[in-house]
Amino acid sequence: MSGSGGFTERVIGQSLAGRLPALLFVFSMVLGVLALQFTSREEEPQIVVPMLDIHVTAPNIAAPEVVRLVTTPLEKLLLQIPGVEHVYSTTHSGRAVVTLRFQVGESREQAILNTYTKLYANEHQMAAVVSDWQIRPVEVDDVPIVMLGLYSENPALYDDYDLTRFAQEISTQLQRLPDTSEVNVVAGRQRQLNVWLDATALAAHQSTPLDVLQAIQNSNQLLQVGKRSAGSKQIVLESGDVLRTSAALRDLVITVVNGRAVKLRDVARIAEGPGEPEHYQWLALSDQQQGLPLVTISVAKQKGSNAVAVAEQVHQLMSRLQTQLLPPEVAVRVLRDYGQTADEKVNDLMASLAFAVLTVVIFVGVFLGWRPAIVVGLAIPVCYGITLALDWAFGYTINRVTLFALILSLGLLVDDPITGIDNISRMLVPGKPRRQQIVAAMLEIRTALLMSTLTIMMAFLPLAYITGMMGPYMAPMAFNVPVSVMISTVVAFFITPWLASRLLRTQPSAASTQDNAWYGALLTPLLRSPWRAKGLLWAVLALFVLSASLPVLRAVPLKLLPYDNKNEVQILIDLPEGSTLEATARLTRTVQQQVWQFSEVSAIAAYVGQPSSMDFNGMVRGYYRRHSDNLAELRVLLLDKRERAHQSHAVVLRLRQALSEFNRDGVVIKVVEVPPGPPVLSTLTAEVYAEPFISADTHHDAALRLAARLRQEAHVVEVDTSLSAPVTLQRFVTDKHKAALSGVSSVEINQTLAMASGGMQAGLLYQPREAQPVPITLQLAYADRQRWADLLATQIRGSSDVTQQQDNFGLSRAARPMVALSELGEVHTLTVEPPIYRKDLAPVVYVFAELNGRTPAEVIADVVADEQPAGTVIPDEIQASAWQQRTFLSSGGGVPWQLPEGTEYRFSGEGEWRITVRVFRDMGIAFAFALAAIFVILRWQTASSALALIIMSAIPLTMIGIMPGFWALNQFGERTVAGAPEPVLFTATAMIGMIALAGIVVRNSLILVEFITQARQAGMPLQAALIRAGSVRMRPVLLTAGTTLLGNLVIILDPVFSGLALAIMFGIIASTLFSLLVVPVVYYLVFKTPDDTAIADPNSVAPETRYV
Repeated sequence: MSGSGGFTERVIGQSLAGRLPALLFVFSMVLGVLALQFTSREEEPQIVVPMLDIHVTAPNIAAPEVVRLVTTPLEKLLLQIPGVEHVYSTTHSGRAVVTLRFQVGESREQAILNTYTKLYANEHQMAAVVSDWQIRPVEVDDVPIVMLGLYSENPALYDDYDLTRFAQEISTQLQRLPDTSEVNVVAGRQRQLNVWLDATALAAHQSTPLDVLQAIQNSNQLLQVGKRSAGSKQIVLESGDVLRTSAALRDLVITVVNGRAVKLRDVARIAEGPGEPEHYQWLALSDQQQGLPLVTISVAKQKGSNAVAVAEQVHQLMSRLQTQLLPPEVAVRVLRDYGQTADEKVNDLMASLAFAVLTVVIFVGVFLGWRPAIVVGLAIPVCYGITLALDWAFGYTINRVTLFALILSLGLLVDDPITGIDNISRMLVPGKPRRQQIVAAMLEIRTALLMSTLTIMMAFLPLAYITGMMGPYMAPMAFNVPVSVMISTVVAFFITPWLASRLLRTQPSAASTQDNAWYGALLTPLLRSPWRAKGLLWAVLALFVLSASLPVLRAVPLKLLPYDNKNEVQILIDLPEGSTLEATARLTRTVQQQVWQFSEVSAIAAYVGQPSSMDFNGMVRGYYRRHSDNLAELRVLLLDKRERAHQSHAVVLRLRQALSEFNRDGVVIKVVEVPPGPPVLSTLTAEVYAEPFISADTHHDAALRLAARLRQEAHVVEVDTSLSAPVTLQRFVTDKHKAALSGVSSVEINQTLAMASGGMQAGLLYQPREAQPVPITLQLAYADRQRWADLLATQIRGSSDVTQQQDNFGLSRAARPMVALSELGEVHTLTVEPPIYRKDLAPVVYVFAELNGRTPAEVIADVVADEQPAGTVIPDEIQASAWQQRTFLSSGGGVPWQLPEGTEYRFSGEGEWRITVRVFRDMGIAFAFALAAIFVILRWQTASSALALIIMSAIPLTMIGIMPGFWALNQFGERTVAGAPEPVLFTATAMIGMIALAGIVVRNSLILVEFITQARQAGMPLQAALIRAGSVRMRPVLLTAGTTLLGNLVIILDPVFSGLALAIMFGIIASTLFSLLVVPVVYYLVFKTPDDTAIADPNSVAPETRYV
């Protein structure tokens, strides 16, 4: 016996004689319990994508000049930072936002440090027009895990102003909780001291708004001016005082005219309370409660903390605060709870895992008996316990991918114990030492088990090298499956023999001929006739080609990830630029009424003029920047998935159909569903670029043409571009000559207009019990500032330092005239430059679209195929072909289109297609690497390239089951929702199933070939050895297939990983049935000799000499 065999024999012998297996069993169980208790839980794996927004202000400059002077130099600088993947920018007149997106997995702290270092080191190169810049990091840990909505059941008693004050107090208390990060309030109107200026009264008292501003600022001062000594004590000396009450502000003297003090109450109306609405929030809970005032509190967790524990702490504290701080008329609604969803998902999957384990054990018990089933069943928690402990040790969390990896590995990890217990049961006979028989049985399959474990590990390890956002998403799969399979092999050699020695009974030796007869009757005709054998192989090849062609013929649609079944949907409402806040609110209420008709809706939170608390999808798409009067969103909360018949994707399809009527007159409504994996800007995103010196109009025309072509494609919806319509601007242009004659500067005119129209903060009202400072705001009343005549009637006083007059003694200061704004300039109507978008130093226009039931691959193929060269004459009448009749061999819908000369578009820059190409490319490379590694391992073990290829011949057989299986599923049942197709998709998870099958079927083929080799070494003729080995291995192979099927059965219920389960189930059926025939046939055709013509009796060799 070789050295390695001696080592293995000693290890197995010592485990049978000692208590190490029992200790290992108990230790693994304890580790598993501790890991379940202390490992952080989350619904999805965390994808770390550091992003930074750099806000730059450059006043008085149009957008094209800002691009040239500010944005371009800044982009060039930022692209030099290590780890930056892309630099995006949005440039408006007078300002720009430059966004850095770093590579996935980059350290957030290092990214921020490098950015600050680069900017501050080159601050001297900043253009002189830059007045201010800020760096605002955005990261996945900034995404709130809990959103709480405070709403008033009696709006007349408590409105959004009161709710905001409650929320500010509560947020302070929530921030005290451990492991909480940012606690933000999406507030309503906040408390302030409103000073409504009366232009008529100001004129009558010879006062101006600037007098009011200066008087408040000069009177609201309290300073430490020194120290003085009083005996042995030192006393701090202060001077002045601050405004503490609204009464003090009312009595404040503004100016003195003709010896009479003019007080603030003489020229203004002072009101303490909420300001004018700048945005709206409300909550809909029922048909009668459609507009309840709402304020939102969001809580984020710190990096690495347990989302479940943090969320639970938030709810416990909120329950106490609700009784202590909130009146009975104010209630709390949970709008988001990632801790609860994570805990529910983990608990559901743990229950599914337990059910799968129980099912597998019962299945094994039916075919092997209850004692072998107990042995297999006890091996499973040992494998899972150590695997979960390693997850805990290496920083992995318990999430849906982790648990699906464990469910997937169930069929793989029980194969080693099943193989071991089956071989031990078969070799245990009376009259021989029991321990020696167990050791011999394990030695017989030692090499096959070790090599098969290596092949499975090689099949999954390359998944760890998937790039982009899918890398960290699939990382738990690449870690847990190889680890659990490796541990199962250790268990098969250490614990399974020990359990078998104590639980299994010795069976009388009897050569079973039933399996031989059945299997021999099936295989013998193929071995006797080379034509039949070759015919089988040609038939299998034809089936493989036919199966592989199904995706090419679009009979099996390909997509990155399927749609998840979430309990929330987001609806974005975009009105044309320049729309008022009230107009946006009216349309939002109309859309809300339409959405409320859906029976699956439980609540709707509306946000008008400001965004809601972002989620990960909104972080990547930039929804947190939606601060504008013409923008709104609805957070639609659905009934729990157990309480509704339709999945959330079906609800989204119906919503899109119902809301399509609102998409007119410049209104764009988008229904956004939370993606199950990495988020993208939009499902279909095209980047349109132009060559240098191509005009902006031509560039924009190219984007509009592409958008028009996408609108002509079936089931392509919500087509939109990043272009915006010109916005009208009214500018008060100062007549500098008249202003100089009146002693008025442009600064004073700007301040007066800003104060009168937009409002200006003059200072703070100092009240000690307020959670937030109370600003003092100066502004004309709403009615007075809406008419230009009233607004320009506001007066301003000239400066005595500017206007002077000559007298007998030289120059003296002239009188300070009171001048109306209307006399100092006039109003001009202008058009504002639209924002300019850039990516990596190139101007870009984005075209967005969503797909109802179709995949990006086929839509892109059709659009690209229909493109014509610039200058081609396009016919007026076009008849598009039916999209169901198209294939990738004949792409195109028969709708020709073209782009202007000098422009181009790319679908691979952003959107789902970019990730799809990258993921399937990486998985293809990973699969090729896995096949190469498996071949090397098999070649090293068998010392024969032919044998290695024979063992691997079972891998392509999986395709025969997978693709026809997916095609068949799309032929049955109702596959349309709201007029849109809803097919079963072949996704990235299904491709992972294919990779998993490679390891499974290679393991079966490897052990089968190993048994054939041992039978031939025992003296059997080739054909008899093939039949004997197949008969012996048929039961464990079928048991492995059965356990794999049952283990993956529970995964079918998950909308994301159902593709993985289906691929494994369809593939394992086909590969098992074919490999039991194809592998022996190929082996026979390769290794037969002229002497191998007769079929010998496979039972003619004595059992004790049949294997070495």
